[in-house]
Amino acid sequence: MTSEPLLPNPYGRFDPATSAFVVTDPRTPRPWVNVLANERYGLVLSQAGGGFSWLDNCQLLRLNRWEQDLVTDAYGRFLYVQDGDELYSTTFQPTRRLATIDEIEHGLGYTTFRRAYPELSLEQTVFVPIDGTCEVWIVTIENRTPEPKRLGLGTYLEWHLGGPGEWHREFHRLFMESEASGDALFAWKHAALPEGRREVVGGNIRAFLAVHGVGPVRWITDKSAFLGRIGTTARPEALWDHREASATPRWDDPVAGGLASLSLGPGETQTFTVVIGASDDPTSARTLAARFEVAEARASLDATRTAWRNRCGALSCETPDPAFDLMNNGWLPYQTIAGRLLAKCAYYQQGGAFGFRDQLQDSLALLPSEPETTLRQLGRHAEAMFEDGGVRHWWHPNTDIAVASHHSDTSVWLAHGLLAYLDETADLGSLAMSYRFVSRETNTPGTVGTLLEHALRGVRRALDRRSERGLPLIGGGDWNDGLSHVGIDGRGESVWLAMFLYDVLARWRPYLGELGLGDVEAEFDRAAQELRDAVHRHAWDGDWFIAGTRDDGAPFGSRSCRYGSIYLNPQTWAVISGIGDAERDRSAMASAKDRLVKPYGAVLLDPAYREVDPYIGYISRYAPALRENGGVYSHASTWAVQAFVMHGDPETAFAIYQGMNPALRAQADADLYAAEPYVMPGNADGPDSPYEGRAGWTWYTGSSAWMRRMAHEWILGVRAGRSGLHIQPSLPTAWTRARVRRAFRGDAYAIAFERTDADHGIWIDERRVAGPIQGPGDGATVRVDVRIPRG
Repeated sequence: MTSEPLLPNPYGRFDPATSAFVVTDPRTPRPWVNVLANERYGLVLSQAGGGFSWLDNCQLLRLNRWEQDLVTDAYGRFLYVQDGDELYSTTFQPTRRLATIDEIEHGLGYTTFRRAYPELSLEQTVFVPIDGTCEVWIVTIENRTPEPKRLGLGTYLEWHLGGPGEWHREFHRLFMESEASGDALFAWKHAALPEGRREVVGGNIRAFLAVHGVGPVRWITDKSAFLGRIGTTARPEALWDHREASATPRWDDPVAGGLASLSLGPGETQTFTVVIGASDDPTSARTLAARFEVAEARASLDATRTAWRNRCGALSCETPDPAFDLMNNGWLPYQTIAGRLLAKCAYYQQGGAFGFRDQLQDSLALLPSEPETTLRQLGRHAEAMFEDGGVRHWWHPNTDIAVASHHSDTSVWLAHGLLAYLDETADLGSLAMSYRFVSRETNTPGTVGTLLEHALRGVRRALDRRSERGLPLIGGGDWNDGLSHVGIDGRGESVWLAMFLYDVLARWRPYLGELGLGDVEAEFDRAAQELRDAVHRHAWDGDWFIAGTRDDGAPFGSRSCRYGSIYLNPQTWAVISGIGDAERDRSAMASAKDRLVKPYGAVLLDPAYREVDPYIGYISRYAPALRENGGVYSHASTWAVQAFVMHGDPETAFAIYQGMNPALRAQADADLYAAEPYVMPGNADGPDSPYEGRAGWTWYTGSSAWMRRMAHEWILGVRAGRSGLHIQPSLPTAWTRARVRRAFRGDAYAIAFERTDADHGIWIDERRVAGPIQGPGDGATVRVDVRIPRG
């Protein structure tokens, strides 16, 4: 007996047993993709079979050619199956032939394509193993007829072996070469000669495609020879017209066209594997290409799926809401780890770099289960700080490619992240860890400082850049990158940054006291008071807080503005930071609720800009209601969840949260929503769009980490603090029970929430406790009962 489909929509449903999403019609509104990655290797794979793979950096070393065309989605790595005059592919692309049954199961760490035709069944599972710089395809083909079959097989990808800037195909292919060796084809790009230097760079990396378990493979390495002179990937001529193995790969338009055959008896099923990957040198590439025959591949798949399931489920919840649970127990952490921290990639945006604010915030979602991962990430960001406290806005690791930040807030995020780490771990010893600064003069590692010194320099840099009125200067933007021109003359101000700084200063003060740094504690106390005074003196607009002032002195986010008269962040952060007062908080949050909260989240500003404004920035170039220009920017909308909880309005907080839940949005209207139902979009169209509520860029967004944090820390109300684990639930009224499992400072906590008529409070072993809780720290299981009033 099969279980009922979970949260179905016209294009698929969730599997309640695994939380995987099963696409049942490959003609989705947009590509619905999965991101598969380990520390060095990754790929993005759509439900149609489109996508690309990379080694180390999705921006700088893509293995195969790919075009960002979300309509045709025609470039990928493909496997053909030829049966007489009939041609199939294990994925919808490139033959674009629908099957009787078409299922694409996107799961945590794997994707499986299942296709059934009257005479053949095809199954292909793709995964990236934990321990190799490669991807593995496990392919199973079944003969569904009473007659024997001899099938032709063909692999196809176009080698790229570089970055997206190397788009001039006819030039860059001149540097490529390939070599066949049995069932594997190896490809590489010849060493480079940097301009002006007599130096040979690179040339050692070898990419490969190998086929195991189907007998001899004949390699066609030229695109024209494989497809035909006027051929297409939908029907390559090499599968019908015999081609000899290529003998001139150094001169070819390089592809990996592997031809083989497979014999199947009546009703017989056979399994073989395809391995695509790359390695640092020819020897290790050959070793890796020889691995992952069927038995090893299946064992590696099981280990990979188990590892991802355990990693994503290390912090878990159980509530009456299945959409809430499946996102928080699987897809949100998976998106954060695989998509943001490892791959740094998606279909909409191929970053490859670390962003100073981006991956730092992402790593904070792993604190309950992997604090060591967070600390390692904080160290990476410390080493992206200049000696003057400024930081790199983004950088490609292990290269000299980096951009210094001109945004006013970036330098403060290290102190913010370090606070979260200390709250979770109480590891004050980490503050003494040493990291190098970056020298601005040489753009190379410079002097050494402790982690604490790095954090303090970042905060002081922001404090040193305040206007005569005491508000922080905005520079080339604050958290909102799109405010790119508000302060380029050095006079524009940011009210949100004043609030963010106030929050960081206030939360650091008790730690500074504990460290015996009374002078710094007093410094931060004075600065916080100055910021609070400046905000109340200059930023109140009558019903809400303005967003700031421009270089010309005019306010933005003010009732006096034709466009962008109210911004979300100054209202929510007035509450989050505690910089406001009760009366102004009430008015600001009421204004935000009235003007900005929508059924699909909280929009970033209202009304949208309709004219390009050189005193605002590039958000005014966007169409109204797209992204930061009056759309829901999911990252900021999650902060609205926290603010409404703190403000005593948990129902609005939960409505915002559920309004952004992609599983629910796609179930309500998959064609309008358009994006994947299982991962967060970075944005959704606001009310000024004809497609109001349509999702924008998915996967590569920091909102996945914040959504999980909002669920656990503010809705379920379990969050770490300096003095222990705080439990202050704000459950929706309809929930009568909930459970949370998480680790905290060496112990395992099993926390059960129940609505009761009496004995409200927190109980451990039938003993009522008050305030933050903390176990013995010796690996104990601490069982906590939280009894809350009925709704």
